Amino acid sequence: MASQLPPPSKSPPPAPTTIFTIGDDLLLEIFVRLPSLPSLIRAAFACRYFLHAVRSFPTFRPRFRELHPPPLLGVFVRHRDGDIPSFVPLRGRADPDQAAAVRGSDFFLTRVPDDQGFWNITDCREGYLLLHNWKHRQFAVYNPLVGVLHRIPSPPEAVRELYVLPSREERHGLFRLVCVHEDALQVRAVVFSLGTGEWQVLPWVEAATINKDHPEDDKYCLPPRTGKLVNGRVYWTKYDCLIVLDTATLQFSSMDLPPFTDGQEPFVLGDTNDDKLCMVCAIDEEATIAVWVWRADDDRVEKWMLDKEIGLDDLPGLKLVAVNSGVVHLHLMATQEPNVVPLCWFFSFSLETQELKKIFSLYEYEIEWSYPYIMPWPSSLLCNKVNPRIEGA
Repeated sequence: MASQLPPPSKSPPPAPTTIFTIGDDLLLEIFVRLPSLPSLIRAAFACRYFLHAVRSFPTFRPRFRELHPPPLLGVFVRHRDGDIPSFVPLRGRADPDQAAAVRGSDFFLTRVPDDQGFWNITDCREGYLLLHNWKHRQFAVYNPLVGVLHRIPSPPEAVRELYVLPSREERHGLFRLVCVHEDALQVRAVVFSLGTGEWQVLPWVEAATINKDHPEDDKYCLPPRTGKLVNGRVYWTKYDCLIVLDTATLQFSSMDLPPFTDGQEPFVLGDTNDDKLCMVCAIDEEATIAVWVWRADDDRVEKWMLDKEIGLDDLPGLKLVAVNSGVVHLHLMATQEPNVVPLCWFFSFSLETQELKKIFSLYEYEIEWSYPYIMPWPSSLLCNKVNPRIEGA
């Protein structure tokens, strides 16, 4: 009788796919396809393994930002009459995560103290609002996304312009304030560090050492309220040059202006989507903007180069507000008529795609300044030094 063979053994069923078996590379490929930064934040905090994947790969952030520019959440409007700026959010957008980020934040500035009154915005950068109470010489830095308010002691001297610089280091929530003090033909920087809680006054610098072409009979070293902070440097327009303050070294220098043609109106400085310094000018009597970029030519010499001229045929009389990551923010005030509240339109314009978007319109008598509020990359998605997979669940 033939021997009976034992039945073949069954292979064990494959292990189910879980978050423990999905590699970081695959997770990042999924995350980079999310529609926006708020969607990425929501996904990253769904699980600490997801959060580790986003935090631990320094190449992921620039890749995501290249595909998804930082979103504009709204615009702060500063009025000539009013004790606190107002915020106008973007409405009618299809991104529910972005709408949730606005709803969960304090854009009404309820935590800003109201006992002093008349707070004005002097800078808006990387999620921070720099607030100044001119009457009482008080300062505050506020992040409405997280609701953290910092009262700043008054600087040791009267200053004209202040700029907030969030820290690029791994320590979260730190920032510096940089301002300038001018006295006749000399200028100096004054710096406040949140880490030390103190102001530092730098030595005086003579105007003649900054720009040799500076006229001796000119009363002021820097023109008032023309400073613009771009990628860690403050630029002021002075005659046919720019005065520059490097906030890392706190050194002043000068650089040439682009070779403007006759009839160009005031301009704004900003950065392109690849972080290059750019200048956008509105050409007089034409609905046209000219874009100059500071970059190297064929001989590797950095200089201003005309990148493009763009016609906006339907929008004459535009007022340029800001340029952030290659997006121009501007507004247009309707012709004022007696006893009629004027209508102001706010637009954004992409220098890369040349797409013009109407953000919103607002009936307003006196808008003194407007500040686009762009959502920053949150510090909670940076610098994870511990691998949670090693720690365990």
